[in-house]
Amino acid sequence: MGVRTLNLNGTGSELAQLVTVVAEPLSQVEMALIEQVREFDPAVHQFVKQVFGTTGKRLRPMLALLAGGATGRITEDQIRLGVIVELIHLGTLVHDDVLDDADMRHGQPTPNSLWGNKTSVLLGDGIFAQALHLAATYPTPTVCRKIGLATRTVCTGEILQTQRRYDQQLSIPNYLEMIGMKTGALFAVSAELGAELNAAPAHVVKTLNEVGSNFGIAYQIYDDCVDIFGHERQAGKSLGTDMQTGKLTLPWLLLLEHTGVDRRAAIAEMIFHGSAAERAQLFALAAGNGVLSESLATVEEYVTRAGNCLADLPDNAHTKTLAALLGFIAGKTRCLLNGGVPA
Repeated sequence: MGVRTLNLNGTGSELAQLVTVVAEPLSQVEMALIEQVREFDPAVHQFVKQVFGTTGKRLRPMLALLAGGATGRITEDQIRLGVIVELIHLGTLVHDDVLDDADMRHGQPTPNSLWGNKTSVLLGDGIFAQALHLAATYPTPTVCRKIGLATRTVCTGEILQTQRRYDQQLSIPNYLEMIGMKTGALFAVSAELGAELNAAPAHVVKTLNEVGSNFGIAYQIYDDCVDIFGHERQAGKSLGTDMQTGKLTLPWLLLLEHTGVDRRAAIAEMIFHGSAAERAQLFALAAGNGVLSESLATVEEYVTRAGNCLADLPDNAHTKTLAALLGFIAGKTRCLLNGGVPA
């Protein structure tokens, strides 16, 4: 199995060119991920390979490496951290696909579609356990403690989102809080530990935590917009699952916010259970009442918050790449929402 390329909904080469400053350590992360298969019992290699063999964006390892470079150097410590945070992310994806009954991820069949939910839940658990095992190999317990806390926060965010499915009373602040937990926490710890492993000053470590958290929230909003307005072939995963499983994400929350009380229940019913014709009505409503521009503005707000934090970091190639990566996510959202069509 060779080194895989990065992918962000069909823009792998564009993203790879953006982060050339960490191309070599990213390739080492990729090879280390492949080697992790051997850490599992041979009887389950086929299951693990199915998860590890897909092409991902590797945004969390990117943050770990860029934070390391921004604060002095990238060593084996940051490379191992990149593997750890990607393992946790992969474990959450396995569980997400079970919860959403998704059939495709990164252009490949999901484990639950191949082997059922029971095997997939245990597979996700095993991947989590391997990540924590690796985290425990550092000489300081700080890494394992912070990774464990971030993983707990991610799971808490997923529990809260599951509890609020089909909930028309979900507010935008509630939504932002949940995605800050389920996505922002792992982005934050990736950047934070990338700096902490270099013994960076406490204020720099905190700054990078904030960069990661805001970046993660911006990215999750973008990804939620892809689920609504993207193209399944380009996205490489099952789209529309948020609507089908009762998840109200930012565009639909904004649409409900702009809807009169007398029509709110009807619009919610269309979001969750609407026909193809009713879905087309929803997209027309979203395009015509400011939902798209407000969704974009929210992404740009969090990108700006993250970008403002970069002023506190050393001015070097890695910090500049962090800024460029933030701009990339904002640009992808702008492109999607300016020309977005239903998946």
